[in-house]
Amino acid sequence: MRKGCRLVSLMLIISLVLIGCSADKTQTLNSSLSPSAEPQKASAPSQNPFETDGENQVILGRMSHRFANPKLDQRGQRAPMAYNGGEMKIDYEVAASGKANNVGFLIFINGQPQPYKFNSTDTPYEYMHIFEVPDDDEHYTPFTFVFTPITGEKGDQLSINIISVYNPGFTPDMKETSSYGGYQTTLQLDGIISFNTDPKPLDDPSILKEEVLSDVRQTTEPITQELLEKASGFEKVDLNALDKKVYNELQIDGAVRMDNYSIEGKDKVHVTFKLFGHPGVQYRSTFYINHQAISAKKVSFETKLTKGNVSVIEADIEVEKLEDFNTFYVVSAPLNANDFPDDVIILDKTASVLLYKGKE
Repeated sequence: MRKGCRLVSLMLIISLVLIGCSADKTQTLNSSLSPSAEPQKASAPSQNPFETDGENQVILGRMSHRFANPKLDQRGQRAPMAYNGGEMKIDYEVAASGKANNVGFLIFINGQPQPYKFNSTDTPYEYMHIFEVPDDDEHYTPFTFVFTPITGEKGDQLSINIISVYNPGFTPDMKETSSYGGYQTTLQLDGIISFNTDPKPLDDPSILKEEVLSDVRQTTEPITQELLEKASGFEKVDLNALDKKVYNELQIDGAVRMDNYSIEGKDKVHVTFKLFGHPGVQYRSTFYINHQAISAKKVSFETKLTKGNVSVIEADIEVEKLEDFNTFYVVSAPLNANDFPDDVIILDKTASVLLYKGKE
């Protein structure tokens, strides 16, 4: 994990590679959050992001987000944020440009997904709020995360990961679009919360979702050459690469589904999530449907990567509890990244997959 983040804004250039086209130019598409705007539902109307000038690559936009006016320590680094009881407020700001006009944030404390309110204590707790963003990547828009930490106790210093998701309101409609393309990629910023008191258990009915997962099980299996070959893309993945990097594979009903999968007529969908690579790194993995954590009983699943092995989480998704169009992905947040200061250990998100009710 990169240590000592400074007050420089993190920048993200999100690109979409259009397969089967010739390769030269890029088209810059510019994007946006309005502090007074109401949070949108995750099922915001679809729109077509795939306009192109016929070339190979389209740059969808730029995004930057940061803590607003953070306290600094004697070295000029960001000091830990103090939790003193009740609901905690974190002032934050974002700037963006690009074709997408919305952004959402996920928060993790010590790897556990943290529901939060947007700007006001009167808004509901959600695992993600989606906001409209002004189309201006030079001027930051302020807003506030409000939440009661779901973990921690007096004396703890725990990591907080704030993750932006680019254009989370987009869902393929299976008419004009069938893929998320470069949308729903992430950008991460980290901090520390110092607990001066014990938080009270969060008891809010707005985050109590109907249980969607069943028959959840965790196992470990040996690395295979077939898995290494499937993980190889622009670079070859071998056993040596697994000593420093982390890879994932998401299967739906036994096959890797990169874009969409029809769940029409099914009672259950079996998902298999594999995480492998850097030995010793510990993760908590969370399954999301439409940007909300989907397990009420056990929200996240902890695992520690070991050399030569694959961590496997399997579960069934109850189809009758899903909507007609469902954005599905898995997020794995590291727990002990500071144990590996020379390596880049960051949050790992699978590509978003559409689970939809309709014929393929």
